[in-house]
Parts: sequence; C-alpha cells; structure tokens
Amino acid sequence: MTKRTMIRVGSTITIFILFGLIGGIFLNTLLTSAANSPVVAPLSTPSADPTPEPATTPVVDPTSSDAATPTPTVPPVVATPTPAPTPGAQGKVIVVSLATQSLTAYENGKVVATTVVATGRPALPTLTGTFHIKAKYTPYQFISPWPKSSPYWYASAWVKYAMLYEDGGYFIHDAPWRTVYGPGANLTNGTHGCVNVPLSTMSFLYKWASVGTTVIVQ
Repeated sequence: MTKRTMIRVGSTITIFILFGLIGGIFLNTLLTSAANSPVVAPLSTPSADPTPEPATTPVVDPTSSDAATPTPTVPPVVATPTPAPTPGAQGKVIVVSLATQSLTAYENGKVVATTVVATGRPALPTLTGTFHIKAKYTPYQFISPWPKSSPYWYASAWVKYAMLYEDGGYFIHDAPWRTVYGPGANLTNGTHGCVNVPLSTMSFLYKWASVGTTVIVQ
C-alpha cells in the first residue's frame, strides 16, 4: 500500500467517525428535548348531552276524589199509587168513598143508587181495598166486643139489614140511631169501622146485592 492510498483510507475513516459523532450528538439532543418537554394530554372529545328522559305522566290515584268520576244523583223512585179499580161494564159493584163519605152502586157500569154514608172514626178507620160480600143478615144484632170500661164500648143494638164484606166485623148496614151522614160524619161521630147507610138506601142495597158482590172502599 502506498502512502497516498493510506492517506485516502485514513481520510475516509475520519469522515465516518465525524458523521457518527455528529449523528450521536443530534440523537442525544432529540432525546433530551423529548424528556424535558411537558406531556400534553390529548384533548378529550366532549361527550354529547345524555338524552333527556321523557317526562313521566303523573298517575292519578283512581280512588282519589279528583280522579273519581262524579256519579250523577239519581232522584229516588217514588211509587205511583195504584188507582182503585173502575167498576166494570158487567156485574154489580159497590164503591165507598171515604173522602166524600158517599156510596155508589153500579150495575153493568151504570149507577143504580147513590147515598151519603158514615164510616170509621180516625181511631177505628174503615179498611180500604177491594172486598166481596161474604154474608147477609136481616135482622142483625151488634154486640160490643169492647168492655164497658173502654171508650169504644157501645150498647147492643139491632139493625134491619147488614152485609158482611170483611172478617173482623166490617159491615155495610143501616143505623137507626144515626142522623148525621156525609162529609165530616166520620170525624165528629164516626163508626167503629162499619159503613152506615140510611135505611131507605140500605133496604134497596140488601135486596139488590148478593153474596160475592164486589165492594171497593177507597
């Protein structure tokens, strides 16, 4: 190897060494800078607002007064009184009116007799309803079922005509002791529950009516 060649080789080696030193210094500088630089946290992407929950519809207590549907007030049912039977077109019917203190006899729908009467006093009222003549008597004696100490006691009395229309002593009969008939007679001097009829009309009724004849007291 010549001297010139050795110089070239030495120069080449020197150049490589210089490049190596320079590269090492540069690399060391980069590492030092990186170590001393503050670490910056990556910016976080703001999360979207959570989806708002739908508003809850309040549940109304069905038993509360606000939730309960008001019930309409239903007026009480008032029973309609049953009208008294109208005398039929056929047969015989005796109708007694307590309000007017009167008696009307119908035959086949036509009036055959009418008269004022006297019915039971307030304490012993005449029964109302539809009845039928059960028995006929002529003459007939009435005997008080009450003792003499009772305010309802009466002395035994005979009548000429009597027709029983309901058990318990309910008769249609004449009353020879009575002079007052018509409206108010039952209030001032009423009977013990019977229907008192003037003798002249009672005579006709006794002959005209038969056992089974309908009697309506209203």
